Amino acid sequence: MYLTAEEVAELLRVSPKTVYRLALKDPSLPCLRVGGVVRFPEERLLRWLRDREQGRPICRQARSAAKPAPQQGAA
Repeated sequence: MYLTAEEVAELLRVSPKTVYRLALKDPSLPCLRVGGVVRFPEERLLRWLRDREQGRPICRQARSAAKPAPQQGAA
């Protein structure tokens, strides 16, 4: 499903002008331009947003490193 700039703006709580500006400024923002029409693929847009969320991501290595090592030679 493709979203309009207005729908994306509503989702992000910004103006449609801001969405168009982002689409021009950031080439990694997934969008489809056909003639004068701009649409945003919903799934790719949501993934793009998740990838840019602020905060500390949980890393698989960090979780496995947090597990205590098994004790060897315990009697």
